This record gives sequence, C-alpha cells and structure tokens, in this order.
Amino acid sequence: MKPLPPAHTELMAPMDVTYLQYKGVWDMQDLYEFVASFLNKKKFKFYEKKYIHKRPGPFGPETYYVWEGKRDVEEYYKFVITVFLHTFDTQDVEVVMKDGSKKAFTKGRLWVQITGKVETDYEKRWEQNTFYANLRNFYHKYVIWKKIEAVWWDNMHYTVFLKLYSLIKERLKMEAEAYEHRYFHKVR
Repeated sequence: MKPLPPAHTELMAPMDVTYLQYKGVWDMQDLYEFVASFLNKKKFKFYEKKYIHKRPGPFGPETYYVWEGKRDVEEYYKFVITVFLHTFDTQDVEVVMKDGSKKAFTKGRLWVQITGKVETDYEKRWEQNTFYANLRNFYHKYVIWKKIEAVWWDNMHYTVFLKLYSLIKERLKMEAEAYEHRYFHKVR
C-alpha cells in the first residue's frame, strides 16, 4: 500500500524542454556519434531507446530517434537526459569534400527535443512499506529539497543539459558558435 504523496515528494526534478529546429544539410552519423561520445565523456550510459523509420509520405521519409543517457551520480540520485530527434522531408545527398572525397549527408528538416531530470530514489529502496515512504516524503520536503533544486539540478542543467544543446547547435553550424553559458557554474 502506497501513501498519498504530499507536496515536495516527487521523485524527480524535471528540466524545461529545449527545442531545436533545423533545415539544411547535416551528417546524421556524425551527429549520432557526437551525442553518444559527449554523453560517454560525461560518464552517462547511452541507450538508443527507439528508432522508427516511416515510409515516405507527403513530407518525405520520416525517422524518429529517441536517445537516453543515464548517470548514477550517487546512491540516492541520478541524472537522466533524453534526446528526441525527428527527421522529415529527408533525402540522402553526396557532398564532395575539400580533399576531393565524397561523403553521404542528409538533407531535410530536423526537429530536436532535449529533456532532462534529476531522479531520486531510483532504486525504490524507500517504497518497501508505508513507514519508509512517509520517511522519504519527510526527507524530501524538509531536509533535501533545496539541495535537489539548487545544487543537483543546477549542476546537471549547466554542465550537461545546456552544453549538449549548444554543442548540437554548433555541430549543425547554426547561428550560435559559442557556448553562452560557459561562465555559469564553472563550466568550460
């Protein structure tokens, strides 16, 4: 039997959803490898949750990618980042590089959605019985909530979430060439 959850007992602190729209030419393989290597460098475990390829419709072939990165920071909380990519109106094009070699790129539209959260008690240790669940609720409400919001959430938001967003924009050669938030929270 689970107790009714009072205020401040959510087991996660979600981040705002960040969107990115792009129309042009990009290297999908390079983008995939870049996001995977970025998350691996930040000590996340990278998972490709979904890959759906739809037949060509009025907007060309559509492809959905859902990538997820999980990092167990401590015994009690972990970071989770989800990257959702939707490509449509795409076609493969061959581009001649500066050295004369040919490389396959993707031309079309790309919609990227990045979400993140700090998940607490992810092993569900405090849900064995009602007493432990109420103790967890008290712990969240009175003891640790400020640390969740001010320390853990900020750490993930500025060092991982916004950095990934700006690096994807840089990889697609969009307008922002520099990481605007690099001076926040000791990020370089």
